[in-house]
Amino acid sequence: MKSIFLVIIFSFLFTQLAIGQIDNSISNPDTTRTFFPKNYGTKKWKPVIGFDATRSYYSGAPVKINGLRFGVGYLGVHRFGFGFYGLKKDVVFNDLPVDYPTAKPGALVKFRVNYAALFYERVFFKSKHWEIAIPAYLGAGHVEGFVQDSLGFYRKYMANSFSSLSTGAAVKFFIWPWLAPRVGIGYRFMFNTEKSIRQAFNTPYFSFGVAIVLGELYKVVRKKEKEKSKR
Repeated sequence: MKSIFLVIIFSFLFTQLAIGQIDNSISNPDTTRTFFPKNYGTKKWKPVIGFDATRSYYSGAPVKINGLRFGVGYLGVHRFGFGFYGLKKDVVFNDLPVDYPTAKPGALVKFRVNYAALFYERVFFKSKHWEIAIPAYLGAGHVEGFVQDSLGFYRKYMANSFSSLSTGAAVKFFIWPWLAPRVGIGYRFMFNTEKSIRQAFNTPYFSFGVAIVLGELYKVVRKKEKEKSKR
């Protein structure tokens, strides 16, 4: 219930923020500002799909999370949507405290994590090919923990829900108006879960991925179809 409550609050706050900025953009159109532009481009709404991947480390162990996000962009500078994420593979640690009867000090521990997140992203800098944005994600998901016993078998010792919040900065380079590779940095916070989970996942991360602007891609496809029909 706490996770659902946080998601609702996040959605409400960022929607109100975005609506206020959107109203200003409509009443005072301005496409000349490079930093925090009020709008960019002529089309108001554009669907956007993004492939996400984040990488962080805890005690030398890589934490690899992959995901896919769906959303819409407004005036070229506001983006809203949701994404689905999960660990690329089970991540294993050997120095996390575990409350399990047969767990010995230094026992191997691994986790499985899946979650969904709402996001809001505001463009901070915009030019023809470059973009710097400030994203914020609020997620809710499920985590399972397994600890290795004296015989070498992994035993499930916990399974619960959690909430997460992450923010940072992301840089895109638009190869074409519809395709932009992306890199970024940020920090992830996890709530409403065990201390061992927070220790492993409350860390800085770097991210990479690619954004696809479906509206621009559609225009390219339509243009090629028209050119073919004229031949």
